[in-house]
Amino acid sequence: MRAKAALALLVAALAAVPGASAYRNPTRGAALILQIPSMHRAEVRRNVVYHGAPLLRLDVYRPRGARGRLPAVLLGGPARRSGQAVGWAQLLSARGLAAVAADLRSQRDVRSAIAYVRAHSRGLGIDGGRLCTLGFSSRAAERLLGATTGQTPGMRCAVVYYGSLDVDPTQVPPLLAVKAQRDAASVNESIDRFQADSQEHHADVRVVTAPGGHGFDVGRPTKRGRAIVKQTLRFLKARLARPLRVFETCVTRAERRSALRFFTSEDLPIVGVVVGSGRRGVVLAHASDEDLCSWLPYARQLAASGHRVLAFDSAPGARVDLEIAAAVEAMRRTGSEHVIAGGASIGATGALIGSASLPSQPAAVVSLSAPASYGPLRALRAVRRLHAPVFFAASEEDQPYANDAREMYAASPAGAKHLEILPGAVHGERMLEDAAFRARVMAFIAAH
Repeated sequence: MRAKAALALLVAALAAVPGASAYRNPTRGAALILQIPSMHRAEVRRNVVYHGAPLLRLDVYRPRGARGRLPAVLLGGPARRSGQAVGWAQLLSARGLAAVAADLRSQRDVRSAIAYVRAHSRGLGIDGGRLCTLGFSSRAAERLLGATTGQTPGMRCAVVYYGSLDVDPTQVPPLLAVKAQRDAASVNESIDRFQADSQEHHADVRVVTAPGGHGFDVGRPTKRGRAIVKQTLRFLKARLARPLRVFETCVTRAERRSALRFFTSEDLPIVGVVVGSGRRGVVLAHASDEDLCSWLPYARQLAASGHRVLAFDSAPGARVDLEIAAAVEAMRRTGSEHVIAGGASIGATGALIGSASLPSQPAAVVSLSAPASYGPLRALRAVRRLHAPVFFAASEEDQPYANDAREMYAASPAGAKHLEILPGAVHGERMLEDAAFRARVMAFIAAH
C-alpha cells in the first residue's frame, strides 16, 4: 500500500501547475506564452565557460533558495539570452527543475555541454543522472537528438518543438514532439513519418499538435498553446522524478530487481514487476481494492509455462485503461512481441477499453468480472471496437458482472470470443482457484 500512497502524492504534484493570474514578468522571459508568478526570481549562474576554444558559455537557472542537486533540462535552439530561452529557463526553475541555457552550435557542442554538466554537477547544483533536453526548430532537433541517441548516460527524455524528425525513433530517448499546425509542410511531413514509424516500433514517443506556426510558444497566447506548454512541463517533471519503487512484501528480491517502469499518456508513472521471459507477454491489471500481489501467484504460473508477465500497481483514482495501454506498449518495447491484456473487475474493464484504444491491439484480452461501466469508463462501448479475441468470464451470482459479461460478449465483433459463466459468486482473479477454469483460461492464452 506504500506504493499506492507514493503514487497518489506524485499524481497530485504533477497536477499542480499554477496559473498566471495578474503576474507581470519584468524580464525578457515575459515573451513566453505561459507565465507563473515569480518565475523571474530564479537564481541564475551566468556565463559559465564549458568550452574554451571557441569560447562557449552556459547559464544555469535554479529555483530561488533550492538546496541540493536538481534534475536539469538542457535548452537548445534559441540564443542563450533570448526571451524564449530565458522564459523557458525561468518557467522550468519555477517548477522545481534546473535549466541550462547554452551556446550550442553543433552536436559536438551538445555533447560537450552534457559532459561538462555531468562532470561539474555538484558545483552547478545539478543531478547529472537526471537530464532531459528541450529543443526548438529543426536545427536544434538535429543537434540535440543527434547527440543523445543510444545510451547517453543520465539522459531521461527529450522534447522537440516544431523541428524535423528524420531520425530513428528506436534510438532516441523517450520523446515528446510538438508539431506546429501552420509550420512548413516539409517539417510536418517528417514529423508524421516519424510518428508512424514510432507506432510501428512501439517507441516511447508522443506527438501533439499546437495551433499557430513556428514559435507559437512565444507568439500570441492561446488556450491550446498554453495547455501544450503545461503538458511539456508535466512530461519533463514526470520523467525527471526519482523512479517509483516496488514496496509490496509479496515480491521477491529477484522480482524487485525486474521492476518495469513506464508512463501513461497523461504522464502518470507506473511500476510493476516482470516474471518470466520471452516474446509471449501477458499484462495483468488488478481490482480497485487490490494491488499487484493479487495477480503475482498466477503471474508466476504463467511464467513457468513460458510467458513473460507484468503485474503492475494501478494508481489510485487513475484511468486504468490508459495504464493498460501503456503497459502493453512497454512490454512490446522491452522484448515481448505478442502481448495479451488481462484484468480482474475494474482492471478487466481497463483491459477491454485500453486494448481497444491501441492502434495495434493486443493478441487477445482476458476479462474476469468486468463491469460494463465504471465511473467514466465505458467498456460496452469499447468492445464494439475491439477485434482481438476476448475471453469474457464472471460468476452467475456475482451481479451485475455476469449480465455485463453476457452483454459485452454479444456486442463484441471479435471473430474468436469466448464466454464462461461459472456457478457461485466468486469475483475476479479468485475465479482462477477453480483448476478446470484455470486450465481453460491458460489454453486460451496459449492459443493466442
